[in-house]
Amino acid sequence: MKLRWAALGAAALVCAGAASYVYFSADPVGKPGPPATVSIPEGTSTPGIARLLARAHVVHNPTLFEIYVKLAGTKPLLAGTYRLPTNESYASVVSALERGPVMRELVVPDGFTVGQIARAVARLDVGISAAQFVKATQQVRSPYEPPGTHSLEGLLYPATYPVAIGENAKALVRYMVTTFDLHASELGLQSAARRLGYSAYQVVTVASIVEKEAALDADRGPIASTIYNRLARGMPVGAESTLVYALGGRLPKNLLQPTPYNTFVNRGLPPTPIGSPGAASLEAAMHPPKTPYLFWVEVKADGKMGFASTEAGFAHLQSECRAAKLC
Repeated sequence: MKLRWAALGAAALVCAGAASYVYFSADPVGKPGPPATVSIPEGTSTPGIARLLARAHVVHNPTLFEIYVKLAGTKPLLAGTYRLPTNESYASVVSALERGPVMRELVVPDGFTVGQIARAVARLDVGISAAQFVKATQQVRSPYEPPGTHSLEGLLYPATYPVAIGENAKALVRYMVTTFDLHASELGLQSAARRLGYSAYQVVTVASIVEKEAALDADRGPIASTIYNRLARGMPVGAESTLVYALGGRLPKNLLQPTPYNTFVNRGLPPTPIGSPGAASLEAAMHPPKTPYLFWVEVKADGKMGFASTEAGFAHLQSECRAAKLC
């Protein structure tokens, strides 16, 4: 009996010693190092998580980390993308994985360009610079991009996106492209484009111009109709917004600037959309009302547009615009 108790006592001492060693080793020597990005897929086991953390040098020993998690009796460790300091204490790592990845909200308003989205992403401070985001948009393709086109302008859906700290730029862009594809499918973009006699990409381009030109929802349909009417007659679209896009946000006094996006001098649509159209502008471009309009001009301070089908009517709208000091 004495031998049994002695053996049990020795075993207890060994276990206590092992546990003490694990807890002692859980605090690494030195300060935490620069942060590393660790992506933990859904369903990853504790040993798998330990290996991912060790590979990124967040913890120094995957086996010890696994034992620490078992001894500490932690809550479930959550999947996601994390930005964690290297050479971190196991307690801090476990605490972060129990809380889950830190998410921030990326708000993409209707009409935002790729450049504006990139700057919004950079302001989130999640580890993606504006340049990295733009580069990712050149590496990810949309099924709506025509051959030879390498731009996701207009094909990143305006919405609010959750973004984890340490998010991969290409993964974020893919998510935004997929979101556009989902909404485009729900709206019936492809079938609407076939009915209109244009490609889906061209309809998105029209929608992007509508988005920039219309201040009021009531004007979106008539503007879309006017654009299609001018295209059908071989007339330049004549949208200031395309030239503003090409020149980085400013409208020059000379409207004859040589750029493919100058729809005052070039016939047809610009090479790409000029921003991300929202659902209302997509609907307007997909289902334009039938009108005789060939011109639109802003005539009221609230952004209300006037429409005309003749040169004389256009001249009258311009006089209204000048009277309101809008042009």
